[in-house]
Amino acid sequence: MPIKKPFALCAFVCLSLIGCTQTPHVDTRAEADAVRSIDAQWASAIKAKDLDKIMGFFAPDAVAIDANVPIRTDQQSIRKAYQTWLADTAVSGSFTSILDAVEVSASGDIAYTRGINRCSETTPEGRVEQVQKFVTIYKKIGGKWKAVVDIGAADKPLPLR
Repeated sequence: MPIKKPFALCAFVCLSLIGCTQTPHVDTRAEADAVRSIDAQWASAIKAKDLDKIMGFFAPDAVAIDANVPIRTDQQSIRKAYQTWLADTAVSGSFTSILDAVEVSASGDIAYTRGINRCSETTPEGRVEQVQKFVTIYKKIGGKWKAVVDIGAADKPLPLR
């Protein structure tokens, strides 16, 4: 009998330690829905030309990468790019964002979206629909999803104005 008690105690301690080392279950579907919601809010903020709300989706150290412009590696340069774009009277308010993928890591702290954005712009040749493919990488910071990398590539460049 004396051998059973130490064995039982050792088994209990081992099982307890195994339970402590497991990561908590992440509901990746719920997290993906949260990221989808952010994308919809972001599109609404663009339509409303709400620069402060748009900037709220970015992490402090976010990076934005678009074709034919230098990489933007801080909030100030991202803000300036959005400010210039939103102030451009040639861009219409018909902005839409269509997601075709949202993936969340099993750990629940990294996610990405992929899709297309569409908007209309007035050019010397008339109204042109601009189609841009995008990938946005999100990181959970302080319990909130923030864009850390935003990459866009237009299907074709607009004519110079």
